[in-house]
Amino acid sequence: MDHNNFGPDDVSPQSSGADVSGTSSHDAGGMKERARDFAGSAQDRLADVGSSVRERASHMKDSLADALETGADKLRARASSGETGNLAGATGSASVALDDGRMAQMSGQVAGGMEKTADWLRDADLDGLRMGIEQQVKEHPGRTLLIAAGLGYLLGKALRH
Repeated sequence: MDHNNFGPDDVSPQSSGADVSGTSSHDAGGMKERARDFAGSAQDRLADVGSSVRERASHMKDSLADALETGADKLRARASSGETGNLAGATGSASVALDDGRMAQMSGQVAGGMEKTADWLRDADLDGLRMGIEQQVKEHPGRTLLIAAGLGYLLGKALRH
């Protein structure tokens, strides 16, 4: 039996005149085009996500600044109305009492600091802020971790009340 003879139904790619490499290069070109389209749409989606994140961060920054100013106003109002009362504390053998004048002065200083922080937040550049934080984390990771833990503790305590 001779296996080298082809019948009429046996057509090899060479005998049909079809260019196999042309078909695969056409498929590769189509895949490149689809990949390019996909990459472009993914880049557009990432740009949209980035802009919405920036918008939310800006809104949160303004909300925090507003909250700081409101807190400063409440602190000043409370200090001026005399609601602070006398604070006393024992220090072993002696006791210390803070009168209303001293408490009002301290409340005013804290309120001023809160307002300065609110103004700074409103004027802050988010990209510059991000780069500054990244640099701080790289140069002082331990200190940054302690600060973050302390802020988290204080925020958690404030939000519970």
